[in-house]
Amino acid sequence: MFRFDGEVGVSYGQLYVSSVPGPAPRMHDAFAGQSSGLCGAAVPGALFLRTGLHSGAVGFTVEVLRQAPPLDPAYEDIVEVSFYPASDQSFLVRWAGEARWELDLKEGIDYRVRYCAQGMDQAREQDVRLDDEPLLDRYLLQFWPAPPEPDRIVRQTSQNAAYAHDYARRQPEVEFRVRSIMAQRRAYLTGTAAESFRDAESPDESVDVAVISREADPRSVREQLTSLSAYPAALPWDWVTAFDAEHAEDDRAGYIQAFLEEIGEHAFARGAVLASLDSRQDYCLAFVTSAQFEQLSRLLTGHGMGVQSVRLGLWTPRMHPEQSAAIRAWARANGPESPVTRIVSTAPLESSGAPEESEPGSLA
Repeated sequence: MFRFDGEVGVSYGQLYVSSVPGPAPRMHDAFAGQSSGLCGAAVPGALFLRTGLHSGAVGFTVEVLRQAPPLDPAYEDIVEVSFYPASDQSFLVRWAGEARWELDLKEGIDYRVRYCAQGMDQAREQDVRLDDEPLLDRYLLQFWPAPPEPDRIVRQTSQNAAYAHDYARRQPEVEFRVRSIMAQRRAYLTGTAAESFRDAESPDESVDVAVISREADPRSVREQLTSLSAYPAALPWDWVTAFDAEHAEDDRAGYIQAFLEEIGEHAFARGAVLASLDSRQDYCLAFVTSAQFEQLSRLLTGHGMGVQSVRLGLWTPRMHPEQSAAIRAWARANGPESPVTRIVSTAPLESSGAPEESEPGSLA
């Protein structure tokens, strides 16, 4: 068992656990989609810990255990969340990185986290504790291996905790689905059974992510995508016969790439984004809104991961219709003998009916 015990300085009522380099998560990101507001776990690889004391030192204990411990009756407020370290080095970190303490947490293991607080209201009322003043509030942070589960409030006593829980419940629901997508992707990467996709922080037991082999059968691709919770109901498939004829000579891997690009283009025309998340050899795909795509991009940037918007030309050397039209216009303006005119005139025209709006950015 690992144990850390001592006094830890806090600023702005915050401490963090981080397994990735970079700044601490923003508060509204960390608690998005949670019902509890003391330990924010919505940002992958990080925890946001709230304290009653605004500034000064608090009593703090960290334990890494082999199994779930009994509840400690000494603590007035208790919450639980799930945590997956993004590296083999995790630290308890002070505000602005002023100090840090390494924790014995391992990458590749899902942990359940119990955060316990004592004396939050008293500490909040005093606000600041000087070095020669008695301890006001104390905290216990416990980790043990366990499958991912939604966060929960185990015990609530203080008014400060009640305020924090209310804050968490008011955060945008859009970010909760992003967290569900990340948990399901993690279940795939860690080799968890497929059933865990329905257990990984998804409130309605829905499946948000499709894992598709690069050599998959096109029919199975369609079946998997149409089974996703956010599948666009109006997505057409009447283009498939013509697509098959055009790509009859493609190998299977090339066909699947072009097939997914075509699906993504039709989805984008209907206000959805087919997002491709970094994975191993397979495609890890989810239908999301533009806002959810931007949230995925922002959350993944600091964690060495990427997400791309699947559209024409992402993987295959096909020209987007808007690009083709722009090049044709330029070529016409520069005379009939322009070499670009001859090149573009031989390129097949594709029409997707995509709206004239900017495409969400992508991360490599």
